[in-house]
Amino acid sequence: MKKSILTLAVAVMCAFCVTSCEEMGDLDLVGHIYLTAVNPTGGDQAYADSTRFNFNSALCNVSLDSVTYEDTVFTYAGTIMVGSTQTLLSDDLDDLVFPICGINLRDTNEGVYNIQCPINDFSFFEYLDTTDVNALITSGLTIGDVVGNIFAVAVSDTAFYIGHSGTVTLTSYGRDDLSRVVGTVDNVEAIYVTASQVEELANMTEAERAGITDLASRFPHITFYGEISSMRANIDAVLDALDRASK
Repeated sequence: MKKSILTLAVAVMCAFCVTSCEEMGDLDLVGHIYLTAVNPTGGDQAYADSTRFNFNSALCNVSLDSVTYEDTVFTYAGTIMVGSTQTLLSDDLDDLVFPICGINLRDTNEGVYNIQCPINDFSFFEYLDTTDVNALITSGLTIGDVVGNIFAVAVSDTAFYIGHSGTVTLTSYGRDDLSRVVGTVDNVEAIYVTASQVEELANMTEAERAGITDLASRFPHITFYGEISSMRANIDAVLDALDRASK
């Protein structure tokens, strides 16, 4: 019901404002995530130094999830945030347009969230080979006792950046639908990963793995900075679209 009300509100704005629906991002009615990528190193990758991203549609909401570790079930509330260059207000998103920014945080409060991802661990790439970056955005990361805060930029359906350090800081956390979750992306260092690299690493023999002492150095790196003003709303249609795009 609330999702329909939101869609109707935007339709009314389109009908009575001089601004078209394609220009809704300029009004910032649905939030945004603005990023800048700097200092690319380590080889060919998707983005050059000082590349800017204007995700003019950014929605978020609270999600409940459970993690089982050593026969103990832990239930927690987290925050899922998705930024796109297309409108995310539709009840039925057939396709998502790349690039997409996804953030999955393991709490629902203001504060500093450390971005974590075990990029020097082969088990992470084994895990990723059975899922994909969309699943990390929608479900977060849980490998053993590693329960990480995720930052990702999906470049295409076969390539993405995944953050492994840095922080996302939430300075304001709206508690109601259509309120805002506001914050910053600070010095989030990320590796550039392709599907073929994931498959290669996941299928390496133990002997081949033994010859790699610094797994993270095999990937190009880049650093993201930015700011967030994401609107809280029902994002089931967005998550469904990400699920459909997964393996």
